[in-house]
Amino acid sequence: MFYPEHRFDLSTRSWADNERALLAAVGGPSESMALIHEGSDGIVVPRSYQQGRPNFQTACEILSGEGLAVHVRLSGGGVVPQAAGVINLHLGYTADTPNPLPAAEAHYQALCDLLSELLRHFGIAATAQAVEGSFCDGRFNLAVNGRKIAGTAQHWQRDKSAENRYRVLSHAVILAADPHLLTDRANRFEAAIGSTVRYRADKTASISELSGASGTEVAARLRRLLGHNFS
Repeated sequence: MFYPEHRFDLSTRSWADNERALLAAVGGPSESMALIHEGSDGIVVPRSYQQGRPNFQTACEILSGEGLAVHVRLSGGGVVPQAAGVINLHLGYTADTPNPLPAAEAHYQALCDLLSELLRHFGIAATAQAVEGSFCDGRFNLAVNGRKIAGTAQHWQRDKSAENRYRVLSHAVILAADPHLLTDRANRFEAAIGSTVRYRADKTASISELSGASGTEVAARLRRLLGHNFS
């Protein structure tokens, strides 16, 4: 079931609160929710940046003055720049397991398989791998010739309805925007918080660059794919 995109409202709720609302909308073990939306100018970071970086608020003010809103998400990872052409996928569902840590890898792999299938529709063969030098790097990136084209993250929340049940937010960012623009935004945020970390644009790829497809086309194809897989 698709979660209405208009209910992901950053004018009245934070990014994290929108994700909590998505998880709350999951009715039970037989129901899953999917939200697909295209990014707008900004940066999304995990809560660890807000909680562990003394310059976080100053950085938010600096970026806001440049027209880049900074949002905090539930899932882990690193800095994810947003722009038109950045497609955000949020999957909400439940999972029964006594321990989410060993279970998480299978959920990552399932999401990577879904993203790989999406990319094949655009003639792109991608593999799950870390890409050193890319923003928000991780083992479960999707990469093409050593360049990141999609990233994934998760958030597990205990569900009180049953023992050993969790509500899972499985998140993906699919890139159909200019890698140089996105990398520059990520680097500007790192500089604003006083970090020496810098990312490389040549470590990131774009579906638009490789296939000519726009972010709108990617989102529409992803929606059709999800409708087929979860109907």
